[in-house]
Amino acid sequence: MLAVSMGSGLPAAAAAATPSAGPARRLARPSAQQLAFDDMELGVFIHYSIDTYGSVSAGMPASAFNPTSLDTEQWVLAAKAMGARYVVLTARHEQGFCLWPTATTGYSVRNSPYKNGEGDIVREFVDACRKHGVKPGLYTPPWIDDHFDQHTLGMAAGQGNAAIGKYDDPARYAKVRDKELRQQQELLTRYGPLVFYWDDHYGRSDSLSPEPQGGKLRELYAELGRQARRLQPDMLYFGPDVEHVGNESGHSCYPMWNAVDTVDGTRDSCATTYKWDGQNAGSPHGRLYRPRLGPNTDALSSGGWMWTGPRTVPSLQERMRVYYELIGRGAGAIVNLTPDASGRIPDNLVAAATEMGDEIRRRFSTPVARTRANGLSATLRFDAPRRIDHLVTMEGVAQGQKIARYRIEARVDGGWKTIVEGQTVGHKRIDRVEPVTVTALRFVCTEALERSVNIRGFAAYDTAA
Repeated sequence: MLAVSMGSGLPAAAAAATPSAGPARRLARPSAQQLAFDDMELGVFIHYSIDTYGSVSAGMPASAFNPTSLDTEQWVLAAKAMGARYVVLTARHEQGFCLWPTATTGYSVRNSPYKNGEGDIVREFVDACRKHGVKPGLYTPPWIDDHFDQHTLGMAAGQGNAAIGKYDDPARYAKVRDKELRQQQELLTRYGPLVFYWDDHYGRSDSLSPEPQGGKLRELYAELGRQARRLQPDMLYFGPDVEHVGNESGHSCYPMWNAVDTVDGTRDSCATTYKWDGQNAGSPHGRLYRPRLGPNTDALSSGGWMWTGPRTVPSLQERMRVYYELIGRGAGAIVNLTPDASGRIPDNLVAAATEMGDEIRRRFSTPVARTRANGLSATLRFDAPRRIDHLVTMEGVAQGQKIARYRIEARVDGGWKTIVEGQTVGHKRIDRVEPVTVTALRFVCTEALERSVNIRGFAAYDTAA
């Protein structure tokens, strides 16, 4: 039995909480689509292309792409077993091979043995997602297209394919811009609504060196972003709408603010706090809201993003570490599942994805107790002592992210003691604690950007139950 207090009778520290000093402007607020993306939490990347067949730097012809048992439904069901609510497919990866029959290049499934050149893997993928209740997303890397660079622009294979200034020449840039806009238009008009579009390397020029560089790279991505918003206004676009955590190591920084300011003051550049392998902490009073997203492949299997041969699976403990250090710090996670040369995800990777999903559900599907509150505190009370080892707090961020510091207290043997001290909450904060038997728990916001805090959820779990 559970009695719930919804924030009345605040502890003294909470009652004294005051907004942090900052510019007098409204907190950055997420769009409805960003709020929905926060709630999806876990996604899956499907990295699959001509790379899977051994090609490097577009060194193999389109005819080398020859899956024998390709099954997009198997991909989606494996992702769903892990708990993913959306899946992103590499419609085109860096070698330039297109998984749909594009009119922009012959380097595509149109000139492969797959279904005698009549196949469209992007179509099969989005159809499988919709059939099984998973949101589809697509990936392209506008700045890197090895086949186009070599065969249209005359650039040497493997030489500076990621260089920031490689398209500074106006004639080269015009060709790249035209091809990228046409490919994006095909993908955004042929396949119905997408939840997310990942144009890789967004912000690269502004984030790799001490000083932002901008240049043609920023110009290209800004124009692609504008077209994406025009063609699918409800879709989130990587960069302006969702920002990278800044690493592929399976963790986000803490504390973490989803509000950011950008290097040029517009929506179309990266955050001032963003650096690769940096903290990427955001800015409490930043002007733009961007959910943070962490991609990772080693969390599920060794061997990199694309299939290069049999892959080993890390321990469940390591896979769950990524869950805690991304989702448990308020970010999203997108974990790689890799089809092999047959076009199917190997059984050991499907088993690993399922095991991870089962463990997440085992730990977090059934709370000992849950409540919510409008105010600076929320309390859970029990009629009998209960063992707990995890606490999950969710902040209602529709009006902006506000919680800057908090503590969680437990009533043990008739007295209150602090068992957690933390900083930001954002979408979700998971606190693991040494198992403790309690008769009550209390979340207390001790510092907030504004007093009107919404505690969307405060829940206790016993994961040994």
